[in-house]
Amino acid sequence: MAIRAYLYDAGGEDHEVPFSRENISHLKANQLLWIDLITSEVDEIRQVAGMLKLPPEATETLLQPIPRPRLEYYERFALLNIDVLQDADAGFGNAELDFVVASNLVLTVHREPIDFLSSFERRVRGDSQLGELNASAFLATLLDWHITSYFRAVEKLEAEVDKLDEAALQPRQEQNLLPKLVRLRQRTAQIRRTLTPHREVYAALVRPDFVMMSGSEDVSHFMTLNARLERAIEATENARELLVGSFEIYATQMAQRTNDTIRILTVVSVALLPGALLTGLMGMNLKARVYELGDAGFWGVLALITVIGVTMVFIARRSRWI
Repeated sequence: MAIRAYLYDAGGEDHEVPFSRENISHLKANQLLWIDLITSEVDEIRQVAGMLKLPPEATETLLQPIPRPRLEYYERFALLNIDVLQDADAGFGNAELDFVVASNLVLTVHREPIDFLSSFERRVRGDSQLGELNASAFLATLLDWHITSYFRAVEKLEAEVDKLDEAALQPRQEQNLLPKLVRLRQRTAQIRRTLTPHREVYAALVRPDFVMMSGSEDVSHFMTLNARLERAIEATENARELLVGSFEIYATQMAQRTNDTIRILTVVSVALLPGALLTGLMGMNLKARVYELGDAGFWGVLALITVIGVTMVFIARRSRWI
């Protein structure tokens, strides 16, 4: 079991403390305890839940995977579940993150390291004055980092789309960009599918029932979070539109290359057609005097075919057909 407890003290220095019943029971009003649990073992989750005196139904919620983000209320705390977007080799992966929020205690439970939690922990080391926050305000801070992780994922996606557009606009692009377009389309859809279900949870954070539990002074924080979530969803939709534009650029470029190839083949066919006609006429097995020119006639016809071909290519270049 990997468990770490951080005590944020508004009257002193923030520091890591052992996870124990004593540290939980001796929390002061100007202190905030954040317990971060990384485990997939059932017994370890039950052990921590027992030390926090969570009811059995809340413990079962922590143990069971939840298909959609949700928010539940209990007598002394709230339980929140969200989906987190994680960087992976092939794109993005999903991870489940659970919050248990009491008056001045926040428990986070996840089965693998969460990138934005690690970044937050590194950023607020030392004298951060987070002890002045209550648990709801601290939750709002972590959820703000959660939404920021989606903004960064969208920015990364848009950067890849820009590179794809640049490659598609190259006149001599030989690389097949369609598999990359398909992969980016799948990643955009994954971001959207993971982010959109959080609307229900973030909207629930500003409902009167949660406000009564968290305190009216925190309503503005959650309203701001709700607005940021909508902007993140909008940014995802914009990235999707950019990707559609990239596909149109790629399709236009491929159509242009096809037209160029057909145009070149047409010019070559037109240039060779008179030569083929002359060759066919001179190859007729007739006893006309024109067929008795000998070597001089052969070279003359060959020169005429060459002149006609060069003239046709010159006219095509002059007319900008090729």
